[in-house]
Amino acid sequence: MSIPALALRTGDEIPAIGLGMWKVENSLVAPLVREAVVSGYRHFDCACDYGNEAEVGDGLQHVLNAGLCAREDLWITSKLWNTYHRTEHVRLAAEKSLTDLKLDYLDLYLVHFPIAQRFVPIEERYPPGWFFEPDVAAPQMELERVPISETWEAMQDLVRAGLVKNIGVCNFGCSLLRDLLSYAEIPPAV
Repeated sequence: MSIPALALRTGDEIPAIGLGMWKVENSLVAPLVREAVVSGYRHFDCACDYGNEAEVGDGLQHVLNAGLCAREDLWITSKLWNTYHRTEHVRLAAEKSLTDLKLDYLDLYLVHFPIAQRFVPIEERYPPGWFFEPDVAAPQMELERVPISETWEAMQDLVRAGLVKNIGVCNFGCSLLRDLLSYAEIPPAV
């Protein structure tokens, strides 16, 4: 099966069809990744918040070790969660995703939402979810004052460090995109 690709401004080509891992039960993920690769999929859409990147990593490791495809033939997308928008947390979050996915780099790393929330340490709760204290009687989101420009600068640093090939955004409206484009040294690829 030949899947068409879309050219990005970086020159990279993203497969137009990918397999999203949102809401895939953890026990089903690794075999699903294998079956998807056998069926011709090369693009896997992941995120910290999906809670199954370690299992995606198990599946990817299997297909690579089995010689079903090469790493450069795959396109792996992940997303920065809301609790990691501060400069000092962006790389931490990306490295956690890379460790779980058992990869040296991501093809695409996206800011999942333009919503900065209070930091939750990885060792305390991962994925952190939407609520700062989910087990209290009335859980709530706790927002942080982190400008998108700070988050974006740290995302650009991931590209410069070779951890990520392309960066982009999700769930941004036109005004946020215009603002981002006014200062981005590396414009969003997606």
